[in-house]
Amino acid sequence: AYYAMVSLVDDETARILAALDALGLAEDTLVVFTSDHGEMLGDHELLLKGPMLYEPAVRVPLIMRWPGHLPAGARRDELTQWIDLGPTFLGVAGLPPLPANQGLDLVPLARGDASAPNRGWALCEYRNSGHPYDPPVHLTMLRHGNHKLIVQHGPPATARPRTGELYDLANDPHELHNLWDDPAAAETRIALERLLLDVMVATEDRSQPREAHW
Repeated sequence: AYYAMVSLVDDETARILAALDALGLAEDTLVVFTSDHGEMLGDHELLLKGPMLYEPAVRVPLIMRWPGHLPAGARRDELTQWIDLGPTFLGVAGLPPLPANQGLDLVPLARGDASAPNRGWALCEYRNSGHPYDPPVHLTMLRHGNHKLIVQHGPPATARPRTGELYDLANDPHELHNLWDDPAAAETRIALERLLLDVMVATEDRSQPREAHW
């Protein structure tokens, strides 16, 4: 059934692209193909999604098509996030980003511009947002370079013990070896936890205007 659904999406996407070509609108239309989330289709003996932040669940397609503006068939290794789509669409339309925007316009990166902004990390947060668990599950994931850090938050956020996961995706792409408690990876874990603290401060909501110095 899953393969059938994938085939249906492929077929219907092809119809949309063919219609743009037939109407002469392809070069005036940026098409972005993505997904809301991945699925655990037996990976790690798990199904569906939820409080699991393995690559099959959090890494989703992001394909951009804009004939005459973006190179066809190019692949980029930089980390991007969904919050980048809003400023991308607004930029293509010639409009400024929203006031509280934290995303990046992906068009320069997709073009291969050497000066394209690149944050170098990706953040994923799970806040008791799927099927309920008792005690609740709160996870924060940081991807930086070849490493992925997942913090399972403990008290006072939840009664669960504070623990986590650390994966070296270059040497362990299937995330089979959790390095969280590995003494040899302690320095990497500490560096990523410190970076995560800075990232969480950087992504706090500061949309309210500042009225005075104090």
